Amino acid sequence: MIGSIVGVGVFGLPYAFAQTGLGIGLLELLLIGVLLICLQLMFAEVVIQGNGDHRLVGYVRQFLGKGWGSVAMFAMACSVWGAMTAYMIVGGKFFSFLLSPIFGGSESLYALLVALIAGWLIYCGLGFASKLETTIVVTLIFLFIFIILASIPHIQVMNWFIYRPEHVFVPYGVLLFSMAGLGVVPEMRDVLGQKHERKLGHAILIGMSVIMVLYIVFATVVFGVTGLQTTQAAFDGLLPVLGVTAEIVASLLGALTILSIFMIVGIQLKHTFVYDYHVSKKTAWFAVMIVPIVLYLLGVRELIGLIGFVGSVFTGMLGILTVMTYLTLRKSPTCNRHACILFPIPLAWVIMGLFAGGTLLQIIKVIY
Repeated sequence: MIGSIVGVGVFGLPYAFAQTGLGIGLLELLLIGVLLICLQLMFAEVVIQGNGDHRLVGYVRQFLGKGWGSVAMFAMACSVWGAMTAYMIVGGKFFSFLLSPIFGGSESLYALLVALIAGWLIYCGLGFASKLETTIVVTLIFLFIFIILASIPHIQVMNWFIYRPEHVFVPYGVLLFSMAGLGVVPEMRDVLGQKHERKLGHAILIGMSVIMVLYIVFATVVFGVTGLQTTQAAFDGLLPVLGVTAEIVASLLGALTILSIFMIVGIQLKHTFVYDYHVSKKTAWFAVMIVPIVLYLLGVRELIGLIGFVGSVFTGMLGILTVMTYLTLRKSPTCNRHACILFPIPLAWVIMGLFAGGTLLQIIKVIY
C-alpha cells in the first residue's frame, strides 16, 4: 500500500502548501487523510464480501449496475492515465539529472525512457511487482529520511508562518491525488490471500498512518527550506541547497520510486481491463501504456495543474462511487455473511458531498 500510494504526488505537496501556508496545508492533509481512510475501509469491506475477483470498476458494476460501472471505468482510466503522465514528467527530471551528463539527451527523451522501463515492469505482472515492492518501500522510506535529515540544517523557521488563505483550495486535488490509493485495495487482498484477508483493514490503517506521517514531515521540512520559492516538483528548488552528493542520491532514489509507483498503478489498470472487461493481457497492457505516452507527447507537462485536476475530478468521482457501492452492500443479502464496518450513514453522505463539491469547483475553475 505504501509503495503504491507514495509517489509523484508527494513531490507536489510542498508547492501546494506554499500556496496556502503550512498550517492550512497540514490541516487539509489530516482531514483528507482521515476521510480517505474511511473510504478505503468501506471499499475493503466491499472487496472482502463482494462476489468474484474484481477491481473497483467490477464491484461498482456488481452493486450499482453497468451504467455506473461505465462511469467508474472512465474515472479510473483517466485517473491512472493522468497519474502515469505525471510520473513521466517527474521521472524525466530525475533520469535527466542522473544520465544526461553522461549520455546527453533531453528531459523529454528520459521521460519516454521512464515509460519504457515501467512498461516492461507492468508486463511482468503482480507477482513480480509484489516481490520487488518490499525493496522499493525500504528504498522509498530511506529516501524520505535522507532528504529530511539533509534538509533540516537549511530550514528557515519563518517560512512555516506564511499564511495565504486565498489559495485554500490548491492542496485539495494534490492531496487526493497523493493519498487516494483505492485501486490498490483488491491487489492487497490478493497478496494477503483468503486466509489473511480479514487483516486487510489493519493493513490499510497501518499503511495510511505511515503515509500521513511521511507526508507531514516531508512537506514541513521541504517547505521550511524553500518557502515561497518551492517548485512544483519540490526537488528542483531543494536539491541545489543540499549539494552534489545529496542531489545524486536523492535523484537515484526518486527515480526508483517513480518506477515503482508507475508499475503498481499500471498493473491496477491492466487488471481492471482483464478481470472486469475480459480484455486479453497484451491488449490491456497496450491500452494502459499508449495513452500517457501520447498525452506527454501532446504537451501535457504542467505537474500541479495535472495532478490537481486528476485528484479533484476523477478521484472525487471514484470516491462518490465507492461510497455508493458500500451503502448498497450494506442493504444487500451479501452483507449478512459477517458484520460490516458500520460507518454512520450521515458520514457517508458528508464524504460524498465533499467529493462532489471539490469536483464541481475544479471544473468551474478550469472553465473560468
